[in-house]
Order: sequence, then C-alpha cells, then structure tokens
Amino acid sequence: MAEPSPSAASPPTAAPPGLGWLWLLLGAAGATLAGLGAGRWRRRRGAEAVADVPVVAVPPVPPRPAPLLPAKPHADAAPPTPSLPFELALADARVAFAPHAMLFEFELRLANLQPEAADAIRVSVAAISASAEQDRRIAGFHAAPIADPAAPPFALAPGQGGRLALRIALPREEVHVVDLGGRPIFVPLLLVDLRWRAGLGIRRFGADFMLGMPGQGGKLGPLRLDRPAPAGALAATRYHKPAA
Repeated sequence: MAEPSPSAASPPTAAPPGLGWLWLLLGAAGATLAGLGAGRWRRRRGAEAVADVPVVAVPPVPPRPAPLLPAKPHADAAPPTPSLPFELALADARVAFAPHAMLFEFELRLANLQPEAADAIRVSVAAISASAEQDRRIAGFHAAPIADPAAPPFALAPGQGGRLALRIALPREEVHVVDLGGRPIFVPLLLVDLRWRAGLGIRRFGADFMLGMPGQGGKLGPLRLDRPAPAGALAATRYHKPAA
C-alpha cells in the first residue's frame, strides 16, 4: 500500500472548536456497536441464569375476570411500522492509500425482505469524507438518478440474498482532513442506493455506512493519514442522520 501523500490531500482543518459533528458521529457509532455487543452479553447471561434455576411445578391460578373497559376509537391505534424492503450490510471493508485517491474494497450483502420479487435491481455506491456537510451530500446522492450502476442489473426472489464485491475511489482532494492534536485524520462514509422495478413503478432504498478502526468497547476510530493504510479489515456501522 502506498504511503499517504500530504500534498495531494486537502489541507487539514483545525480541530477546535467546530468538531461537534465528528464527536457526535463517532459517539453514535460506538453506541451502536456497544449496544450490539451488550445485547449479545445480556442474552448470554440470561440463558445461563435460566439454566441454574430449578423447575418447580406450580398449580394453575384461575384468572380473575378482566374489568370491562370502554373500547378505544380505532383512530387511536398506532400505525403499523413499515417493514424494510431490503437488508443491507457491509463486510470485509478495506482501504488502500494511493497517491491520488483512497481506494475502498468491500462486500455488499443484501437480502430481499419483500413478499414479492425485486426485478432489475440497480446498485449505486459512493464514498465521501465525514464533515459538517455530510448530511447534505448524502441526501443529494440518494436523490440523484443512477447514472453509473456498480454492477449489472439483477433480480432477487422473495427471501433471496446475494453478495457483490465492489470497489470505489475517494479522490484525495475530496478528503476532509481534520487536524487532531497534530495528527491528520479522516472518517470515510460509504453510501449505497438501490433502485428496482416493482409492478409499473420504480422503488428505491438506501443505506449509509461509516468506516473506521475497530476499537475496544465498541468504539470506532478515525483513519490516520500520517501512517500507512490499515492492513486488516475496517469496522463498519450503519450511519443514521442525528435527530434535530
């Protein structure tokens, strides 16, 4: 992997005082990864606790008659939560520091969660660098038409999944470099957009992922430009726009 070329990247931005977006971004990623790990730990501890408790037969208790309550109007019922049409995930994401670009390789895993087939699926991907303007750029990417699909169109039957090995480049002049205590860092974001034919219309769905160095406690670290590119796989977590 090539050594980073400081002259090819955009000049570092001073860290204080406008790095609230960066800490919010990394903090949200750490909470997501830590939450997943904590959930697995709680499930594991719960299973052990149940195994240690002896099973004792208890005679059934006749239920008390429920009090009569006036029926709520149908309008008060909560609307059903819409289900996602696809499951999207990134795996084995890696980066190489080339003289004029950051080169990302990753596997996109997707599954059709719909009860009907998805035909003529087109996939578009993009790489950006996290900054205060990232949400505006993400919205613009998902709103734009797909001009250059990352793979030939394909179809997925209900419940069927697939994998795509993809590559994308982020030009160095588009890297938003932050000077953090004298160390140049950046945080890459990979954007994924799907379009497919459903009946007589075209549907769309997208997801965005933040990449970084895997750390302890579910934390996600930025990439340093004063060092060679990481040799191993990067951690990837789903990015959601923070609530206003």
